[in-house]
Order: sequence, then structure tokens, then C-alpha cells
Amino acid sequence: MSRIGVFGGTFDPVHYGHIWLARQAADELSLDKLIVVPAKNQPFKLDRRITPGYHRYNMLKIAFAHDDVISISDLELNKDDISYTVDTLREIRGQRNGDDEIFFILGADAFLKIEKWKGAEELLRDYSFAAGVRPGIIKRELDELISRLEALYGTKTVIINNRQTEASSTEVKSVIKSGKAPGVLPEDVGRYIEANGLYQGIY
Repeated sequence: MSRIGVFGGTFDPVHYGHIWLARQAADELSLDKLIVVPAKNQPFKLDRRITPGYHRYNMLKIAFAHDDVISISDLELNKDDISYTVDTLREIRGQRNGDDEIFFILGADAFLKIEKWKGAEELLRDYSFAAGVRPGIIKRELDELISRLEALYGTKTVIINNRQTEASSTEVKSVIKSGKAPGVLPEDVGRYIEANGLYQGIY
């Protein structure tokens, strides 16, 4: 049995907060493989302008170029419909050994809303979770949710003690637009953004 991590998100752009969480999760969970899956149309961000998928995919490939355990998947980018986690995990599970343990990796802020997601019961019953700590999250609230989900669904949840950054992707885009160089981007990703003129318009 293998331990597989799936890390989904918009990654617009990928920054050190994402990178640190992915690497720390791979290490703390002893993952055999971690699949990073950029979303095409994320259900909670349908009202936002999102950078074309191929740019976000390319930036992820650059950011994780030297990580042997981590790979980038265009599974969601190749679909026209909304990217729902439950559908993605079903597809990944169908491509692998049925005995593999699959962890979905996300920030603790997103995990606190997990019961509102499409297919929440299936997600919580059939998959494990790894939640990365985020600034401002109340640990007691998180612990109470983990205990309740375990009692209701048998959900296995691991808290990842990842290195944190206060910056969000929205703030990174704002800094780039102002003409400054964000300090939370790998240099190669920054060069890709500059070469392709990304984040110069209105976001």
C-alpha cells in the first residue's frame, strides 16, 4: 500500500506558502507520491479572474522541478466543468491501487469549511486529510472539528506543522502589479511571471 498526497488549489501564483506546505506534508506523512492539482474552475472562486491554466501549471512545474516525490497534474485543467475535489479524488483513486491511502492536503482555514463541500460525506468517509496551519486559525476550533469528524465518519486528519507566510496569492499579485518583487516567490517563478507579463492587469 502506498501513501499518496493530493494538493489542490488555484495556485495563482504558486508561492512559498504552498511550497513549504507541500514539502512538509510529503515529509511528515512519509508520502510515496504527492500530486499537485491546479484547478481550472474552483467552485469558491467562480467570480474571480484567474490566470490561464497553462501558466499556473508551468509555474508549478518550475517551483517543484527538483522534488522527486512531487508531480504536477493537469487533470482538472483538461476539463471544462467546475473542479470539485470529490471528483478529482475519485479519478485519482481509480487510476491507482485500491489499497492506497490518499491524503487531501489543504490549509486549515479551508478544512474548517469541509462539511460544506460537494460530496462532503464521501470525502470524509473515504479519504484522509492533512491540514496545514495558517495564521489566525484557532487551534481549539480545529481540534473540535477533527474530533467530531472522526466520531461521525472515522475521518483521519493530520495537522502539518508547516512553515508559514503571511502573504496570500492576492497580495502577491498586488505587489507584482505595483512593480515590486515579492519576497515569497522562488526566483525562477518570478522570472517566468516577468517574462510572460503576468499580473499586470486588474485582478
